[in-house]
Amino acid sequence: MNQQFPSTDHNEQTNPFEEASRQARESTRKIKRRILIVFAGMVVFAVVGLVALGWLDAWEQQGHDKEKETVRPTTIIYFEPDYDYNILEDEEYLGLDRYIYYTDKRTNETIILEDKDIDRGSYGAGVKVLKRMVDAIVAGDHEAYNALFSSNYFKTEGNEPEDPFTMQQIYAIKFTRVNEREMSDEEFGRYTQYEFIVEYKIHKNNGTLHIGVDHDATLKRYFVLSDSTSNQVLIDQIGDFIYVN
Repeated sequence: MNQQFPSTDHNEQTNPFEEASRQARESTRKIKRRILIVFAGMVVFAVVGLVALGWLDAWEQQGHDKEKETVRPTTIIYFEPDYDYNILEDEEYLGLDRYIYYTDKRTNETIILEDKDIDRGSYGAGVKVLKRMVDAIVAGDHEAYNALFSSNYFKTEGNEPEDPFTMQQIYAIKFTRVNEREMSDEEFGRYTQYEFIVEYKIHKNNGTLHIGVDHDATLKRYFVLSDSTSNQVLIDQIGDFIYVN
C-alpha cells in the first residue's frame, strides 16, 4: 500500500517571500511611473512658462518702443520763404485771431488791447514797446525790430541783431504783465524795469525769424524791459520757457 504525502512541487505553491518581493517590485514600478509623470509635467510647465515670458518680454519691448516713438521729437518742416509776399493780402491769415490779449497779474483780468489805448500809454511803456515789436514782426521790418533792443541785450553772448526776415503770420498774441518795479544800481542809477510773458502762434513759419517753432505752434518767452541804458524803454533780456516731457 502506497502512502501519499502532501505535494512539495514549487510550481503548485507560491513561496511567501517571493510574493512579498513581487509586490515590492510592482510598488516600485508604480512610484517610478508617478515620478516620471510629475517630472514630465514640470518640464511642460517650464517650457510653457519660458515661452510666455519671452512673449511678454517681446510685448513689453514693443510697447516701450512705441512709447519712445510717441515722445520722439519730430522734425520741423519750414514753409518756403517769400520775401515779396504780402501776408496782409492773405485771406487765410486775415481770418485768424490777430487781436492782442493783455493780462495783468495783479488782477488776472484779460482784455483785448486797443491801439488808441496803447498809444496814449494806458498800459505802460512796456506794452507800447511790445506792440511795436509785434508790428515789426508782422511787417517783416528787421531794422525796426532790432531798434527795440538795448545795448545790454546785445552785450549778452549769442544775442545778435536779426537778419532780414519775411512778414511773419503771427496770431493769438498774449501779453501778460508779471511785474513793474523801480530799480537802482551804480552803473545806471535809477530806472524802471518791466517783466512780461509774451506768447503768439506762427502760421506757416518759414524760419527766417524763429527757428525751432512749428507751424501754428505757440512761442512763449519771458521779456525784461527797462529804460536803464536809454531815455526810452527797450528790451534788455529774453528768456525761453523750457518744457520737460
